Amino acid sequence: MGYTLSPIVSNLFMEDFETKALDFPQFQPNIWKRFVDNTYVISPHGWDKLDLLFQHINSQSDSIKLTKEVEVYGIFPLLDVIISRMGDVSMLR
Repeated sequence: MGYTLSPIVSNLFMEDFETKALDFPQFQPNIWKRFVDNTYVISPHGWDKLDLLFQHINSQSDSIKLTKEVEVYGIFPLLDVIISRMGDVSMLR
C-alpha cells in the first residue's frame, strides 16, 4: 500500500490543492466536502457553471485531475451511500 506517511502526504496535498482551487473560482459552490479522494459538491449556479468550476479546478495542477459524476433523477451514489435530493433545491442556498 505504500509508506505509512503516504495518506498524510496525500491529504496535505489535497488540502493545499483545494485551498488554491477554491480561492478564486468564478462560481463558488455552496458545499464542498471531501473524504480522501472523493468530493461531494453542491453548486447553486446550474450545470453549465458547474462545468466551468470543474474546468477551473482541473487547471490548477498538472499532477492531479478530477473526474465527475452527476446526479441522475435526483440520486447520487457516493462512498457506498445513496444520496437522494428531495424537495426544493432552493433551500440548499
